Amino acid sequence: MTDNSDWFNAKYSEHVVLSIRIKERIFSTKSKYQKIEVLDSFEFGKVLALDDVINVTERDEFIYHEMLSHVPMFTHPSPGNVLVVGGGDGGVIREITKHSSLKRACLSEIDPEVVGVSEKYFPELSRSLGDPRVDLVFNNAADLIKSNQNIFDIIIVDSTDPIGAGEELFSLDFYKNCFRSLTHRGILCAQSESPFFDPDIVSRLYDIARQVFPIVRMYIAFMPSYVSGIWSFLYCSRHYDPINNFQAVRYNETPLKMNYYNDEIHKSSFALPSFIKKQFDL
Repeated sequence: MTDNSDWFNAKYSEHVVLSIRIKERIFSTKSKYQKIEVLDSFEFGKVLALDDVINVTERDEFIYHEMLSHVPMFTHPSPGNVLVVGGGDGGVIREITKHSSLKRACLSEIDPEVVGVSEKYFPELSRSLGDPRVDLVFNNAADLIKSNQNIFDIIIVDSTDPIGAGEELFSLDFYKNCFRSLTHRGILCAQSESPFFDPDIVSRLYDIARQVFPIVRMYIAFMPSYVSGIWSFLYCSRHYDPINNFQAVRYNETPLKMNYYNDEIHKSSFALPSFIKKQFDL
């Protein structure tokens, strides 16, 4: 029997494609920066794809956004001023605005069409973009951080892959400028690709981070819709260790609703498989 279903194929290498069976192709456009698609899938709900790569899905986006957000937010003792680089879907903003210590969050997104699509098709993701503590700016974050020194307690880099507009966010100059933009005890966290399928990118990024920050760690999470299922995150700090400085008291006293992140996950996510430790000298 012939399968006439519609399939979305996310190509991750010359030999690996992740295929998701979809009900409907809801929306597609080509912005100034990238191809943007919204798909309705059988297993993952609505899917936001950028340049034919899965960016978020309704079913598992909470894993990525909670881990990218709460690890630094519960390591810094008083995160008041946060910069989010990229993240136009609004997921990171939704998570960090759960923290009462937050005074100001600046979301620097280069592509306004990503925000518009998320607000229309992913209201659960974008619901906190209107929070009065959030400033939404459409610009190149690499330029923004050059003019802001000793400002941010935390910088969260929710970037696309290092191609096109996202390539600059994986550069040594960008990380040097982030270092200067952070307060004396600031923290930077970034998505750092698949350690299984993107070892060259991961190695280069961690080599860059080590040239800039005294504390550099990797942590991982399980992401069903991302290639290989294992996704890595870069933790960098001038001062705070993510394990020793975990704010356990504040975590236990803060009634936040989360579906993946918790105090045990915070600590265990830094326990890495042997092949990752060996390959990236961690």
